[in-house]
Amino acid sequence: MKEYLWQLKTQAIELWQKMTRIQRTVIICSAVLLFGTLVLLARGATKPDYGTLFTQLDDQQAGQIVEKLKEKKIQFKLSDSGPDGGTTIMVPTRDIAQTRLELASEGYPTGGVVGFESFDNTKFGETDTDRRARYLRALQGELTRTIEGMVEVSKARVHIVLPEPSLFLDEQKNATAAVMLKLHPNRTLQEGQVRGLVQLITNSVEGLKPENVTIVDMAGNILSEDIGTDDKSRQNKLTMTQVEIQKQYQKEVQNSVQSMLERIVGVGKAVVRVQLELDFDRIQKKTQQFGDNVIRSRQVVEENSRSSSTGDTGAPGTDSNIPGYETGTQTGDSELSKSEKIENYEVSSVEEIQEVAPGGVKRLSVAVVIDKEIDAKQQKDIEEIVKGAVGFKSDRGDQISVAGMPFNTEYQDALNAEIAKAEKQQQMLIYGGLAAAALLVIGGVVASIVMKKRKTRVTETALEEDIMVKPVPVEEMQELVTPPKELSPEEKERKLRKEKVEKVAREHPDDVAQLLKTWLAEE
Repeated sequence: MKEYLWQLKTQAIELWQKMTRIQRTVIICSAVLLFGTLVLLARGATKPDYGTLFTQLDDQQAGQIVEKLKEKKIQFKLSDSGPDGGTTIMVPTRDIAQTRLELASEGYPTGGVVGFESFDNTKFGETDTDRRARYLRALQGELTRTIEGMVEVSKARVHIVLPEPSLFLDEQKNATAAVMLKLHPNRTLQEGQVRGLVQLITNSVEGLKPENVTIVDMAGNILSEDIGTDDKSRQNKLTMTQVEIQKQYQKEVQNSVQSMLERIVGVGKAVVRVQLELDFDRIQKKTQQFGDNVIRSRQVVEENSRSSSTGDTGAPGTDSNIPGYETGTQTGDSELSKSEKIENYEVSSVEEIQEVAPGGVKRLSVAVVIDKEIDAKQQKDIEEIVKGAVGFKSDRGDQISVAGMPFNTEYQDALNAEIAKAEKQQQMLIYGGLAAAALLVIGGVVASIVMKKRKTRVTETALEEDIMVKPVPVEEMQELVTPPKELSPEEKERKLRKEKVEKVAREHPDDVAQLLKTWLAEE
């Protein structure tokens, strides 16, 4: 076994020595990566998997829950990655359900506020002032919990001021309340919901009136501005609203007529002004119409009587009852007949109740001025067009006035001239700046060329001086003494081209170098 291991070790060493440097580096990096992966896997297998226990907690809530977790010796960690930036408490996943039940049985989380559970234990030596302060804090906490139960509300803060009771009624101050709400994203409170919150708070605090309750959001907008105000304030605001509605409607009619006329006479060639009155009275009309008579009741009475008698009869009255009064004998017949008829008639009626909604146009006046002289026909045509556009009604007392006259454009012309002058000055400044920049560039180029030429001349002068000082060899002296031979036309042309190239190379060495680089790159 030892020989096998020794042989295996020897082979591994020989194999390692035969490997190149790159192969050794790859093997070492792979081994380190494999070892790190194994360590991470082992750590992940032994580390508990954490899950969210509670989220969106403030500092007070988080502190209370953390203390309870420490008492119960439950592992936890805090995170601030909640949706609203609140504190999130995380515990091992296997302990989430049990921990929540245990904390809920103890009344956690409490919402970050203290409610009436603070009165479960009576404090020894507590004064009336302490008890009043504790009651106020508990009342604020209970209201906060109730308000945070709304779907739209994320967080709430309630502040209540209960003044000290006074012996004199005229010196007694009213209770006040202020509520700040943090709503969920893309959520708003309707006016009815705000009114409900105001009623909730006023009915929860003794002596609190609706006008003394202020509700604001996180941006500082007052949500309860119109809640609980008196009738006079509401009437004043209603009047201002009606004025704004009237101005808006007036502006819409004016823009509509003016845009239509400008399509006919040209842009800026027509001026329209509209003055209207809106009827904001709510009217209820009651109409009653009567129809034909209808028999409601009928009563008919008929009476018939018939009688006949023979014998002594006395005259009616007192004489026949007096003793000694002589009576006679009478024989005769009697007949009585009576008939009565009563009929009661009912008049039929139709009652119609019509309620007219406010906001109708009560009276309309339109004035139109055209920037040119117009004849009677054009004036009539424009007037008919405007009547159709604004819904003209003569029975309402509407008026349409159309006139044509040239506009006074002196101010506009002067303003346009000033604007054109300013624009021209600005253009001159721009052009002057561009010209100055161009001159600077040209001057820089010329100065660079002059400097290069001066440098070339200095170099040539130094070479000439060097040549004059330096002894000339005999061969060169012979070439200088020997007259030049006559060149052929082709050689002269070649020499001329060479001189031109050398001149360009001396004057513009950078350009020549760039040209050579380009040729080499193309090849």
